[in-house]
Amino acid sequence: MIKNKPFKFSYLRLNGVKMLIAISQRNEKNEFGNYKDSLENNYINYYESFGIKLIPIPNSSKDIKKYFEELPIKGIILTGGGDVNPRLYNQEPTYTTNYSELRDNTEKTLLEIALEKNLPVFCNCRGTQFMNVFFGGNLIQSIKNRFNVNHVATKHPIKIVDENISKFFGGKRFIVNSFHDQGFTKENLSKELKDFAVSEKDNIIEGIYHPRYPIAGILWHPERPSSDKEFDKKIVKTFVERKLFWQK
Repeated sequence: MIKNKPFKFSYLRLNGVKMLIAISQRNEKNEFGNYKDSLENNYINYYESFGIKLIPIPNSSKDIKKYFEELPIKGIILTGGGDVNPRLYNQEPTYTTNYSELRDNTEKTLLEIALEKNLPVFCNCRGTQFMNVFFGGNLIQSIKNRFNVNHVATKHPIKIVDENISKFFGGKRFIVNSFHDQGFTKENLSKELKDFAVSEKDNIIEGIYHPRYPIAGILWHPERPSSDKEFDKKIVKTFVERKLFWQK
């Protein structure tokens, strides 16, 4: 009979892993009214192709810092899915009820840990929206209602508005997918952050970074189809190799 041993992080075998990365998760109610965390399999499949092993961080954890104390975590990914609570940027929810205070608190803690440890953070879609709010920006609760433009389950061109970043990636115009109805423009952007990419059709900001910390975000999903995969690959490799936005 095999006796169960208490789980310890030190039992994990990490040989051959380029990067161990903490990743945030959705937090939603199930059909019984209980909250559950979830992470789409395509995140795992996509990022493993870059030598990344993902550690999903539970939204109900009372001690997220313990993960970073007991595991050699080298970075953080904030994922998409759901919305940011408008009350975090001093608005009442008008067009959205799809938010989780547990998740907002978890991602706030993850960004605080990143600042404390100088860890690189790669934000995707909702994660980028949360990044903007964390640093004092605000959001448009519904792009569809504000501008009568659809950014959900579609694709569109973006333009790189920073000359140095355009040179780094070898182009000024790329096609990206789009799965968000919340977003922000220059008017909503945190004063601490810089934009580097915008949607060509409506100037919704699609890419941001912090000039002093290794934190950057994009509004599209590299792990999903319909975007420029070579461009996506360059961005993720830049994150893994800690270049450009993540060089600090």
